[in-house]
Amino acid sequence: MSPGFEIINSLEREAVQKIFTKHNGVLFAHGFHHLRKKSFQVRSFENEFAKKMGVHGALAVSSGTMAQFVAMKALGCQPGDEIITQAFTFVATVEVILALGCVPVLTECDASLNMDPRDLERKITSKTKLIIPVHMLGQPADMTPILKISRRFNVPVLEDACEALGGSYHGQPLGTLGDCGVFSLDFAKTITTGEGGIILFKKKSLLTKAREFHDHGH
Repeated sequence: MSPGFEIINSLEREAVQKIFTKHNGVLFAHGFHHLRKKSFQVRSFENEFAKKMGVHGALAVSSGTMAQFVAMKALGCQPGDEIITQAFTFVATVEVILALGCVPVLTECDASLNMDPRDLERKITSKTKLIIPVHMLGQPADMTPILKISRRFNVPVLEDACEALGGSYHGQPLGTLGDCGVFSLDFAKTITTGEGGIILFKKKSLLTKAREFHDHGH
């Protein structure tokens, strides 16, 4: 498998150069309307991504790891909360839980190598704040029983779809079944922004909380 740099060509170079030749080099995602000549490339990307995935809105961030961090903040995760994810995952999933001062609780994996719904139900306690199934290597977790458990215990679901952009579960795009979905857009992923990540939201209220946190109240 080649590293991918050979597919960066004139189209990408022209898109980057356009920021400087036509929009005065404004890199902020908001503000500076006159200087940027109404060009909001990040906001346009968010809107197109959300439209393609069929959800209310999206928020672009600096990485898949930060996508998880911002999403968990928007969902109200606090120090001491238990957050359930699966034993087989990329390390960033657990790193973010620990960075927030929360307690990671790991489920066993089923035949898909993702979250085992039966073990998920056993691991839920009164301290459980969030469930994070991870669609590892593009393989969907078994979301139907996971979502049923989520509704029964009134615990939200954050889908870690960082490795699964373009995948689906019974015809529905991965990352759109839970309350939020997060994706990585780094160089090894299905599509890339060089570095970056993006969060999908079903509810406007969660998008608003996430954007306020991410953009320092702007």
